[in-house]
Amino acid sequence: MGKRAMLARQALMLLYRKPVLDAADLEKALEVSTPTANRLITALIDKNILLEITGQQRGRIYVFDRYLKLFIS
Repeated sequence: MGKRAMLARQALMLLYRKPVLDAADLEKALEVSTPTANRLITALIDKNILLEITGQQRGRIYVFDRYLKLFIS
């Protein structure tokens, strides 16, 4: 994750508490800008940590899918 490693770790800790979120949730919790939150989300999607579930361009919702499946299965 390079420079984003510390933010990614903080995001992961947030995801364990709140496994369904949007970019604004991440932005507020980590106290980062909108572009930073969006880049972090993209990196987490690329690492298969987050999954976008709305299929929309705006108002996207992301889920920490592997974590939630532990409770659903």
